[in-house]
Amino acid sequence: MENISYIGLSQQLSLQQQMNMTANNLANMSTPGYKAQQTLFSEYITQPRGGDVIRQSGNSGSYRNLSVGSMTQTHNPFDVALQNEGYFAVQTPGGIRYTRDGGFTLDANRQLVNKNGYPVMNENNEQIQVQQDATQIRITEDGEITSEAGTIGRIKVARFENQQLMTRTGENLFNAEGQGEIPAENVRIVQGFVENANVNPVIEMNRMIEVLRSYQSSQRMLQTDHERIRNTIQKLSQV
Repeated sequence: MENISYIGLSQQLSLQQQMNMTANNLANMSTPGYKAQQTLFSEYITQPRGGDVIRQSGNSGSYRNLSVGSMTQTHNPFDVALQNEGYFAVQTPGGIRYTRDGGFTLDANRQLVNKNGYPVMNENNEQIQVQQDATQIRITEDGEITSEAGTIGRIKVARFENQQLMTRTGENLFNAEGQGEIPAENVRIVQGFVENANVNPVIEMNRMIEVLRSYQSSQRMLQTDHERIRNTIQKLSQV
């Protein structure tokens, strides 16, 4: 395989990864608290003994855009949104997981849970139980929940040194295994709102078009090189 084929195929593989990630961003543009993902590319250069330099590009990973999304008011007293860094903690069958989606509600036992029914944790990693007769729910900026019946608890907000190392586990949750929590200072929670995804659909659609055009250009380059090789073989066979 000649160098131009290596270049074209490696470019197409990278573009395919970028297209998949762009499509995933668009699919999650309505997911509360979702953070847009982008791909990271690296160039691999090698020079075989006695040969020409071969350059290939590859997908070396991805990163999340950690900017805070816009807010939507829901008027649900149990919905909360973070106006700065941090994650809410929920108890799942697989252990503690973290999310930016603060769309919470009460289950049949009056425990504060997320949309999947997982209990929301307080600052002591305990479930939050709301009094039976509590109706006037108030959640302060630092996450303290109170009612006319008294103090209920404080919603835990966790922060981590390197959020990019957190891994997705599905259901809009993250696993922070191996990441030590750091003190969550200057917590800014707003009640009755949820954070929207920070996906910009216009930018993502433009990126999808650019990726498609680049893929088509690479395909034309490979097709032209294929025709060149075929014509060369045909001429040599006639000699």
